[in-house]
Amino acid sequence: MTRQTKYFPLGTLIAGLVLLMISSAGLQSFQSKTPVAAISQSGPDLSANIKLSNDPAWASDIRDERFTYGLNVQSPWKDGGKLFLLFPEHLEYNPVGNTILRHYDKLPLPWIFSAGGKMASYRVESLALNNVFVESTARVLTGHDLPFGAAGLRLSMRIINNGTKTLPVIRPLICMQYKGLTGFPGALQDNFKHNFIIVDGKITSLADLPTKNANATFKGCVVKGCPQNDTRSEKEGGLIEKNMDLALSIVTSEDNKRKVIIWWTPGKSMIANARIPCLHADPYFGTLKPGEEASAQGYIVFTEGNVEPIVSFLEKMDKKVY
Repeated sequence: MTRQTKYFPLGTLIAGLVLLMISSAGLQSFQSKTPVAAISQSGPDLSANIKLSNDPAWASDIRDERFTYGLNVQSPWKDGGKLFLLFPEHLEYNPVGNTILRHYDKLPLPWIFSAGGKMASYRVESLALNNVFVESTARVLTGHDLPFGAAGLRLSMRIINNGTKTLPVIRPLICMQYKGLTGFPGALQDNFKHNFIIVDGKITSLADLPTKNANATFKGCVVKGCPQNDTRSEKEGGLIEKNMDLALSIVTSEDNKRKVIIWWTPGKSMIANARIPCLHADPYFGTLKPGEEASAQGYIVFTEGNVEPIVSFLEKMDKKVY
């Protein structure tokens, strides 16, 4: 039985936002040891164009049109459109997919935005599990935070199990939908030729990675060394045979000039669905016993330059903590 929605007083939520803003300084430990200023390229700071927002229409009574944890990310490019992030789409536990959060959760849209839309955060209690909390943040990075003239966001998610039951095999799905970006592929438009992951140290298109079903429109891959091997792509024969080096996925525009990278650490897997179209890189949380918590950090990076040095920058921060 689904229990009634629990609401947080406005003052508590604002206080939580302030605490999360302060705690974001702790993410500096994930930065490269090489000073970004030493490897940045000259040019305008495109991060000034990035803004975060949501849409009141997402509080729909129609399940498939409700996006409680949805986030619009205005791209840094002029007339570049928006990236749509479901953060998360689903948050499950157990191989059968028991609920922690769902994109259609019926509670007021929880995101709290800073002035100017440069930071967003929420803290919610699971509607399905008493005393299980999820905290998420997204913060626009400045030109000093990323190298090579790139722009983007820093992401974080924390799951706190203050309940009475163990949550085994937590499965997050953080969905990055790119059809709203100008010049990027729409649904079923050779998407896998524009979707890339890192396999054996090489940036490789999904179109070049074999799966059991050669015509699969839904592909997935697990991170090398991760003990959790589930992607949801198995049923359609879309599981990529080789494991990926880290939870880092890349989508390019149709002319291959613009690129968006999503990366999480510690990383679990990726999926790509050409029918939506969307691309994931999903973090690893493992199993949480009562009283335990886990967190993960991520980036979304926009660039018109070469992706190789940015991938190297992120690889240096990647942590295999399983």
